[in-house]
Amino acid sequence: MKPKSLTIILILTILVQACNLPSSTQVTETPTVTVEPSATPPLPTETPTQTPLPTDTPPPTLTSTPTIPIAFPKDVAVNCRFGPGTAWIVLSGLQIGQSSQIVGRSGDFNWWYIVDPLNASRNCWVAASVVNTAGNLNGIPTVAAPVASVINVTVKVDPKERNVAGCIGPIPTSKIEGTIEVNGPGTVKWNFDTQQLGALPSQSTDFDAAGSKTFTAEFTPLLVAGTYWVRMVVTSPNNTQGETTYKINC
Repeated sequence: MKPKSLTIILILTILVQACNLPSSTQVTETPTVTVEPSATPPLPTETPTQTPLPTDTPPPTLTSTPTIPIAFPKDVAVNCRFGPGTAWIVLSGLQIGQSSQIVGRSGDFNWWYIVDPLNASRNCWVAASVVNTAGNLNGIPTVAAPVASVINVTVKVDPKERNVAGCIGPIPTSKIEGTIEVNGPGTVKWNFDTQQLGALPSQSTDFDAAGSKTFTAEFTPLLVAGTYWVRMVVTSPNNTQGETTYKINC
């Protein structure tokens, strides 16, 4: 045989013998653990519950929103004034639980012009800050503030009576005292007037708010027996007057 063939035969023989050798790798078997199922606990018995039948519930009461605009006090009674501001005289009031129709507003929206709660034939002003409103407020007209006026004039003379023997002088002076009351801020023109001596000089007085002021003057009556009038005459913003009398006895 040729040397090459012998070499091949030798290699094949070695390979066959190697395949018959025992393996050095050991395989360890993992034991299988069988888990016994535990006993299943009995299911709880359901206790049926009684579902109460629904009771008849009355439907909620619907409060209708008024279409007419109204004002009502927030938490305390409020004043209703002659004009839109605290400088104006109080005409009446809006009590808790009362409401009144809104018929106008101030230009700055701070005051509502409402129907007077105590006299439906006239209107008055309430501050918007102290009332709530309801109803349709659209289209409420702007109302101008009124012009203040003199609402009362009183006058008196001191002394009311003089006794002069024989009407022979001299005669002491007399004092006139007059009071003017206004319902709001404004300027008043006025003067005293006497039956014996005629009118005294005209005066002009400013009022910052509703209220009254008192004025005085002195004059010397004529020594003529009789009863004579004295007046306090207002010429602006309205015409009004107060009158009293004094008497001279001789």
